[in-house]
Amino acid sequence: MPPRNDTVRLLVLHESQDNAEQIVNTLKNKGIATRPELIGSDDELLDALKNGAWDIMLAGELTNGVPYENALLQIRKQDKDIPVIVLLDKFDQEVVDEAMQGGACDAVVSDAHKHLAHAITRELDNLQHRRCRRKAEAALAETEKRCQLLLANSRDAIAYVHDGMHIYANMAYVELFGHENADDLEGMPVIDLVAKEDLARFKDFLRAYGKGSDASEDLRFHGMTADGTKIDAMMQLSAASYDGEPCTQIIIRRDDGAGNAALLAEKLKEATSMDSLTGLPNRQRFEDDVAAAVHKARKDKSRYALFSLTLDNLPQISAAHGLAGADAVIKTLASMLVTKFGTAPLARFSDSSFTALVPGMEPEKAQSLAEQICQEVHDHLIQLPGGKTQQTTLSIGVAMVGETAPEPEEMLSRALAASESVKLAKGNGVHVYNPAEQASSSDSAMLELLIDAIDNSKFKLFYQPLVDVEGGNGEFYEVFVRLPLNDGKVLTPDDFMPVAHKHQLGARVDRWVMLNAAKQLKEHTRKSPNARMLLNLTAESLQDNTLPAWISKLSKAIDPQGSPIVLQFTESDMVAYLKAAVEQTEALTKAGCPVSISQFGTSLNPLNTLKHVAASYIKLDRSFTQDLSNEENMGSIKKITGELRSFDKKVIISYVENAQTLSKLWSLGVQYLQGYFLQPPGDTMHYDSQG
Repeated sequence: MPPRNDTVRLLVLHESQDNAEQIVNTLKNKGIATRPELIGSDDELLDALKNGAWDIMLAGELTNGVPYENALLQIRKQDKDIPVIVLLDKFDQEVVDEAMQGGACDAVVSDAHKHLAHAITRELDNLQHRRCRRKAEAALAETEKRCQLLLANSRDAIAYVHDGMHIYANMAYVELFGHENADDLEGMPVIDLVAKEDLARFKDFLRAYGKGSDASEDLRFHGMTADGTKIDAMMQLSAASYDGEPCTQIIIRRDDGAGNAALLAEKLKEATSMDSLTGLPNRQRFEDDVAAAVHKARKDKSRYALFSLTLDNLPQISAAHGLAGADAVIKTLASMLVTKFGTAPLARFSDSSFTALVPGMEPEKAQSLAEQICQEVHDHLIQLPGGKTQQTTLSIGVAMVGETAPEPEEMLSRALAASESVKLAKGNGVHVYNPAEQASSSDSAMLELLIDAIDNSKFKLFYQPLVDVEGGNGEFYEVFVRLPLNDGKVLTPDDFMPVAHKHQLGARVDRWVMLNAAKQLKEHTRKSPNARMLLNLTAESLQDNTLPAWISKLSKAIDPQGSPIVLQFTESDMVAYLKAAVEQTEALTKAGCPVSISQFGTSLNPLNTLKHVAASYIKLDRSFTQDLSNEENMGSIKKITGELRSFDKKVIISYVENAQTLSKLWSLGVQYLQGYFLQPPGDTMHYDSQG
């Protein structure tokens, strides 16, 4: 799809203008700007397809006598990639099937605007991927064509080798070894072109390269031509692909002892990686630096500050003082930045921006340095040709590169976006990218946030009492984990655990919760000796064989004689990993740690699970208490509670939100009640005396 700040070209074949406007407004609310066109006839359809560039089309089942099939047919005829979503008058599975078989991407009821917005977003994303793929394929084909041309006309002798056999050789290579055409070399072993006295060194060279050693050093050897003549040659190896298959590229040069070609290549590489105006590295060189920094940060936990520094008024300077004036400003800024960043990588990233990468710098120091640079640039009078002076300002964005850094392109995007946000606001300022700001929409940002929270104890625990209906001794609390953000927002597990599961961080979050909750419980038992807690764990912990021994030590540290910790897993996790659940619950129970099952009653046969899993507590799914005025729901609770009691299970019902619910549940054989009506979660363990 076009980038989200671009306008989507939307073609609508439909009779209702009001409905089309409602669709456009729904898309707008989702942050998708559209440029729609409403059409209602075959002629308008044909004209629009011939003369317009469209991103997506919505077509009614039948519009003024024009069926949606006409739109699909015309799009196919003109060989256009325009996804079509059919707007249904009412849902009909048969029509949906026919539409999609005919080439439509989806079929949605026309007034189901939220559903339609999701479908449009999905198809626009798919369209973007197809366009990017076609662009990449075209670029690849063009690159391969150029490479083939360069190979054929190169003065260097170049060949491709697979499993020690030649699969391609250019004419320079063929002629160097005295053959008439490339067919003579195809399938010939490389070692047949090496003199006997160099075979051992040659094999060692190939063997070392095959094991991944650095083969940047040339191998000097004696080559053998077709007529048996020896030639002095130098060989260089590198990884390559030919016809889509991995292979080894061999470049052979006549050895004149001077190494002029290598020197020339090095100078050429240096020239193409520098900015001619400032003498600084250019974008290509800097991108290599960022890639290396990301790799190093992931490998050995290094830390870098990535700066993006954008001139706020370069177009105005160019308009007022011409190219010479703009160049003078850029050169002066480059000199100032060199003094501020020293030996750290610094580059002219684009016409109006610079980038820098400072190792070992923390966010606070990075922000301080950026603010200092902003002030100095703002105060500096830049000398222009002709004696005039000019002032300018910078918008600076900073992104931190650490152990969990995403791909280099994403890191650069973060820094650039941070500087752009300053420029869009007012310019002349600094913004340090904060993963928390993007945590709701970016997996990579949320991943960083999670690891930071685990490593630096930034989670927060809340405790809600479970009230014992039978008046048993001892307090009992369920523990909930939250993740506070700098802006005051608090994330729940629904917000962050999907990313934790995706990146196998569930067990680490669980361990943090268990350890920190246990510390709080141990402190609390000084005044409430029999207090216990219920901890929710993930499927990763359900499969963790080291958990029973670990939790046993933790439990005994709180109360050597009792069972202060109850571990709770969801029914869906228990069913999905039933074998592991059977073994884990048995091991936990033997270790003195009872097990609870939450969200119970949502599978097809929930009681079957209890025949295998040694759980002591059962927490019913919240759906059981949603409407207790309904006798059918009350009957369901009575039935399942009775069955669970026959299994000798202690039943927990949560979401007790009012007095009516409380009174109805009190006499149903439930062991524990929980909910906001009784007492909401708090950041300390305490029973509200008024609850």
